[in-house]
Amino acid sequence: MGNLQAAIRNELRLMLYRKKTLAFFIVSAAIPILAAFAFRSLKPVLGIFSVNPSFPIEMLGLYTALWIPLFLLLSLADSFPQEVSSRTLKLALLRPVTRMKVYLAKLSAIAIGVAALMLLLLTVTLISNAMAGSVGQSFHEWFVFAKAYFAGFISMLALATVFSMVAQLFRSASGFLIFSIVLYAAAKIAPYFVGGFSAFSLASYTDWYVLWLSGTVATSRLFSSFLFLLSGTVLFFSLGYTLFDRKEA
Repeated sequence: MGNLQAAIRNELRLMLYRKKTLAFFIVSAAIPILAAFAFRSLKPVLGIFSVNPSFPIEMLGLYTALWIPLFLLLSLADSFPQEVSSRTLKLALLRPVTRMKVYLAKLSAIAIGVAALMLLLLTVTLISNAMAGSVGQSFHEWFVFAKAYFAGFISMLALATVFSMVAQLFRSASGFLIFSIVLYAAAKIAPYFVGGFSAFSLASYTDWYVLWLSGTVATSRLFSSFLFLLSGTVLFFSLGYTLFDRKEA
């Protein structure tokens, strides 16, 4: 356990040392603020956009569909293909840590990064709400926001395991990024052309949090969708680790 914790700390340091990580967090904090004031300014003109108490939920759709998946792909590209091409992965494997712990540490660091990013986004959207004049959130509303963001976090973890498996097939970070962006875009578009595709695609669960906001959704449906995400996470984690374990650094 001590080796795993040390490996996670090392991966977190590497993530923080990357300039793109800092830039991502800065831009992430700026987006809700700019969006809140832009919507407030455009409301008299367009009449359809406004900052309201549900602003954090509205922004969550943008985060889980585009912004956080992009963060995932960039982080995975740096953690796997980039380290293979630069031959720095060998340094991690030379430490007294098993490959399982190395793989788990990399995904754990990315998961912590996603959690920190979503916490930042939730905090900034709530502050933006107040700054834009939309106040009055009750404790119940704050609980609903936290529940939605947690559900979004679970779906992002499942997506991370999918692309961590894909990352093992590449030795080039740019090649992985291009392929993954195309694959993700195709997975998001496919349900419009292939009936029933969304029921078996983890990429279609980026808006899974919506189910938790509705009081009319049956508990059995929430449980079955959670089991699907959990089984998909375990499956792709196992496939990803199998490929990582067989890879030559």
